[in-house]
Amino acid sequence: MGDDDSMTVVAEATTVDEAGVQILDAAVRMLADGGLSGFTTDRLAAEARVSKTSIYRRWPDKMSIFRAVLGHWGRRAEVPDVGHLGRELEGWYVDRQAIYNAPGWRAVASSVMELAAHDPEIGEAMAHDRRATWDALRQILQRGIDRGDLDPDLDVDLLEQFLIGPLYYRGILDGQEITDDTVSGFLTLAVRALAYAAPDGWGPDGGTPRGARP
Repeated sequence: MGDDDSMTVVAEATTVDEAGVQILDAAVRMLADGGLSGFTTDRLAAEARVSKTSIYRRWPDKMSIFRAVLGHWGRRAEVPDVGHLGRELEGWYVDRQAIYNAPGWRAVASSVMELAAHDPEIGEAMAHDRRATWDALRQILQRGIDRGDLDPDLDVDLLEQFLIGPLYYRGILDGQEITDDTVSGFLTLAVRALAYAAPDGWGPDGGTPRGARP
């Protein structure tokens, strides 16, 4: 990783002040520009124009820095409960579209995946953080089950992966933009796969999706 920093897992969250945001913004820029290969706390301090002491006062090791970066950079979706599965799924896709199309997103996401793949302890910690905080889609799906819009026997975890996977494939592996047509297409496929029929006749692009429950 480029220096002698410990990789101890730190579970506690740290309140990020203005200087902390400056440091995390610098970390995101470094990951976007050069990935993990050149990421050191010395370089981070230089990029953020702070001392290493300032960094370690907030995060005691590089592991905690990366976890803070993950939360700072990849925020959870913000989708309100409007009592309508279709519109909430649409809101989730639109929210993710804005995040995944942000400059440097692919490079940072690739760095995070590389980090998790090469260190199981880091991967486990990051997965725990993600599941604890990035739960908007699971909440949407669970509300759909609770309202009777979805089969109660559906595995919410697998369904979440089923919906997120295509976005990651397009955004990271293919490096393609998530366009409005992409959102509409993924939403249409999701609604069909879920056999969802909105009580008000809603459908992607204003129509009733084919394959929905009668």
